[in-house]
Amino acid sequence: MAVEDLTRRRFVQGSAALGGGIALGGPISALAAHTAEGRVKRTVGYGPLRDTPEQDSGEVYLQLPKGFRYRIISRDTEPMSDGRPTPGIFDGTGCFAGPRGTVILIRNHENRSRANEITVDVPAGKRYDPDVNVRGGNTKLVVDRGTRRVVESFGVLGGTHTNCAGGVTPWGSWITCEEIFNYGSVESNVTPGTGVPHGYCFEVPADARRAVNAVPIVAAGRFAHEAVAMLDGVLYETEDRGDAAFYRFVPDRRPREWGDLATFGGTLEALMVRNRPNFDADAANPGETYPVEWVTVDEPNPPVESDGQSTRAQAQAKGAAIFNRTEGIWEAGGRLYFDCTTGGDAGAGQLWQYTPRGKSGGDLKLIFESPGADVLDAPDNLVVVPDTGDVFLQEDGGGEQFVRGVTRRGEIYDFAKTVLNSTEFCGGCFSPDGRTFFVSQQGDRQAGTPAPELQAVTYAIWGPFEQK
Repeated sequence: MAVEDLTRRRFVQGSAALGGGIALGGPISALAAHTAEGRVKRTVGYGPLRDTPEQDSGEVYLQLPKGFRYRIISRDTEPMSDGRPTPGIFDGTGCFAGPRGTVILIRNHENRSRANEITVDVPAGKRYDPDVNVRGGNTKLVVDRGTRRVVESFGVLGGTHTNCAGGVTPWGSWITCEEIFNYGSVESNVTPGTGVPHGYCFEVPADARRAVNAVPIVAAGRFAHEAVAMLDGVLYETEDRGDAAFYRFVPDRRPREWGDLATFGGTLEALMVRNRPNFDADAANPGETYPVEWVTVDEPNPPVESDGQSTRAQAQAKGAAIFNRTEGIWEAGGRLYFDCTTGGDAGAGQLWQYTPRGKSGGDLKLIFESPGADVLDAPDNLVVVPDTGDVFLQEDGGGEQFVRGVTRRGEIYDFAKTVLNSTEFCGGCFSPDGRTFFVSQQGDRQAGTPAPELQAVTYAIWGPFEQK
């Protein structure tokens, strides 16, 4: 997610938090019903927000309900356990159970080859792109489950560009997505000499002990990826553009472990509404359901984006639907949910549900469309609270930054609000035991000693999540 883009309305990956078959659509569908009735119901949730000091410094970074506490477990520029500075521009994050009472976080860094970015530093032989100005990638944080402190941290994937969101796999890895189509650090979508192509997904195993080889999942397509979700061995993918398609990558063999997606090969397809070529998703009405099929993208690894060669141009030439910035995606209960950041009449966002029907079709349903920022303003990351089934939305509007909850009855409440730091929330995910909510503020690019109001930070928040 671009730091400078303060009007984005999106949900980011939440599949890491959707254990137990929680029906993600329930709270959002209930919210949609209230909205259709012309009323938005608010509730107190866990209670009124109040200034809450950070556990170690005593500084007030957040407002939280009574009974909740938090610790900053990572800040940009601070040394990691490998001695290198922590990169900034935090973003999408996956959470996994670790050995010996630990929790593992694999965190994206959305560096864009701009001034004052700290490189995700890995050995030269492990980098995807040797261009030193390509500074993105992932860091791994090993967190003690009891103390909620980082016991180990290091760069685990490097040489990638604009690592925005992603998704988890059933075999314990994080898929990180490049939200760009270019070559190296040159901001161009045509080949400058021997530039390395970007615009791929990469896989990072949660149990990696050191930096891994950065291997692109080429067959899954080259485009401005946002997030991914796995369902029945198929990788579903979103694209952050106003004329986006919605994709799926069907591997030639069912993937079962790290590396399979990059080596098995497969077919990239895009969603098409049956008998309605180039269906305009902005024109859909909430509650409507559409039968769909999938069209093949003949060249998933195009050399340029122009002249009809891009993945979406190929797909839409065959009638693929056109969405207004497909971004977050997650799986729950055998269905896929994804949002359109600026979709709908008000440009305030849509939430779609896709239900597969066999191998070649399915149903697409618009389950929510925000009528305006007064109902829901720029929800960013999304996770489910394991104890209650509520949905936590991290808003990314142009003003104050909130984490807001939506109950199963469709009622909205405030859970967290920023005080000191002015940058957006991102990367929210719960620990596997549901006791700790990890969430970051993205930070900004800044030279020298970072200002607290612009520093990238990751929080561990804990308290009575079950008592609401």
